[in-house]
Amino acid sequence: MVFSRLISLIKLLFIKDKELYVFIHSISGYYPSDIELYKLALVHRSKPVQMPDGRWANNERLEFLGDAVLDLVVADYLYDIYPDKHEGFLTSTRAKIVQRESLNRIGKLLHIDTHVSASPHSSSHNSYIAGNAVEAFVGAMYLDQGYHKTRKFI
Repeated sequence: MVFSRLISLIKLLFIKDKELYVFIHSISGYYPSDIELYKLALVHRSKPVQMPDGRWANNERLEFLGDAVLDLVVADYLYDIYPDKHEGFLTSTRAKIVQRESLNRIGKLLHIDTHVSASPHSSSHNSYIAGNAVEAFVGAMYLDQGYHKTRKFI
């Protein structure tokens, strides 16, 4: 474990996107294997990036995936800690946890919003950019690290 951490730190010296690697590690405890997923997770639809194949992309697909992963992880957690509660309670509790306002607060608390690439015009009209980025980040982490590490992060 110590050896793999040391290798990760040595690799970090030669990586182009050091700041993003360090940021991701600071909030998740993991260094990303595929930094491109996280870069895309931080691209708002108002400012898409051109991919190597020529198509334009943003974080909406990762946001879709992250939303589903969040729902699953929170449902899994609630199912375990409330063995005697009925489905209605579990559903309403999960909805309160993963609601847009909660995710937006989490995004701002983690400073994910400061890393999002968005048009200045869109940020004044979309107050949920941070929450959407949290979902996209979770989607990226799920693809990069798998379910168990993503669950631990959440």
